[in-house]
Amino acid sequence: MEKREELFKSCTEKLAKELPVLRKMNNLTQQDLGDIIGVSRQTIVNIESGKSAMKWSVFLAILFICSLDYQTSEYLKCINIPYAELKEWLIEKRG
Repeated sequence: MEKREELFKSCTEKLAKELPVLRKMNNLTQQDLGDIIGVSRQTIVNIESGKSAMKWSVFLAILFICSLDYQTSEYLKCINIPYAELKEWLIEKRG
């Protein structure tokens, strides 16, 4: 697996694991979150249960939604998403 794919897999798996907590912190149901980011409730159910892998676009949308709230943005810092590696990858792509 290429480095980028490993990075994406690591990030999406970590966020998926914490998704129920993040939703609760934002007072969002699975339906609410799905409506906000443009996916079905079933997609959120499948991600949370581990039946489906989280797509990169869903990861970014959830990360954005959670970054808007102070509590959840602070919580995100504690779940070990490799922000430095993500930033490095983004800088490489821009350059």
